[in-house]
Amino acid sequence: MFALFLVTLGMWIGLLAATQILLPAHVESLDPAHKVRSLSLVITVAAVAAIISAPLVGAISDRTKSRFGRRRPWVVGCALVCSAALFSLPAQSSLLGVGVCWVLVHAGVNGMHSALCATVADRVPVHRRGTVSAIAGLAMPLGLVVGSLLVAGLSTGNGYLLVGALVLLLTVPYAALAGDGPRTPGPDAAGPSSAGPFSGRPPGRSPRELYLGPWRHPAFAWAWASRFFAQLATSLATLYLLYFLRDEVRVGDPAGGVAVLSLLYTAGAVAASVAAGWLSDRMGRRKPFVVAGALLMAGSLIAMAAFPRWSAAMVAGTVLGTGYGVYLAVDQALVTQVLPHAQDHAKDLGLVNIAGSGAVAVAPLAAAQTMPLGGFPALFGLATACALAAGAAVLPIRSVR
Repeated sequence: MFALFLVTLGMWIGLLAATQILLPAHVESLDPAHKVRSLSLVITVAAVAAIISAPLVGAISDRTKSRFGRRRPWVVGCALVCSAALFSLPAQSSLLGVGVCWVLVHAGVNGMHSALCATVADRVPVHRRGTVSAIAGLAMPLGLVVGSLLVAGLSTGNGYLLVGALVLLLTVPYAALAGDGPRTPGPDAAGPSSAGPFSGRPPGRSPRELYLGPWRHPAFAWAWASRFFAQLATSLATLYLLYFLRDEVRVGDPAGGVAVLSLLYTAGAVAASVAAGWLSDRMGRRKPFVVAGALLMAGSLIAMAAFPRWSAAMVAGTVLGTGYGVYLAVDQALVTQVLPHAQDHAKDLGLVNIAGSGAVAVAPLAAAQTMPLGGFPALFGLATACALAAGAAVLPIRSVR
């Protein structure tokens, strides 16, 4: 579990630190007059690549047979792709070059994420998944704050090199120690066939069934929708945070302000997520915690829209982290309980991860349409509506309490 936590931490440091500080600064240096539009374009194209890579890597890892297991080769391979792209970004002097590298970063991270998420569904009993998901989920807010603090005082080029090195370094324990272990029992827990390094699809199931079948399960579809709206809410809230602090709140050091808000966000998430996951396991309930987390997120976003001041932003950042920590920890456990087929854990979780990548792709487009209508208040208002939708989407799920 410790190796899993470290590799996940490195993955999020590589993606989130660059997204929050390095990429916006890089894009602005190349196209200051159209920085919002250009940043939106780069992020959207990269998110489309992530949408493709998540279920693809997941499906292949489900059916990989090697001496190193099913998940590990793909986690390590995707980490190498991600770090190589980060190492290449300082040399890019055009938006096209930045876009190509960012596509590889995003695709690598989402491929890693699909394979890593499957480990919980593969190996952890249902009654412990809230706690384990909460601990693993801490890697995201910690990656955000650690990465932001590390790169806040560096040049853009040196920041890319640092986070790229951390992606590789924190993957080493997982590459050296992690094993797949036994799968948890499930209705379709029969293992893959033994023919060749890739087992192929299970007998009697067509490729169409493998990829479209999960959507015939209403619980899976509702869980997917909830994750999409939650990620869209946070993406809208953080996409232009650097510009919000500089242009609206008028913080003297906006990059430092992002780091401070990231620290407060992480503090809220860490304080709440493990406790929520543990309580969820003890009570045998998931949905009330997911709804409560979504409501906390909505409240913080309302505050950001109504009070564009530094003091209010600090409080809102803490509450947003608390709400998202509660939401993500318990929602991840909920998702593992609505996966349709045990032998397709990574592929189905890759489809769920598309919700996050899809939200990242949609967020810049939605922001570009919303900002001209009402500036940052309208943007945060839209994010509030998305947070409320995330909580409402889990209510129709009948198979999980």
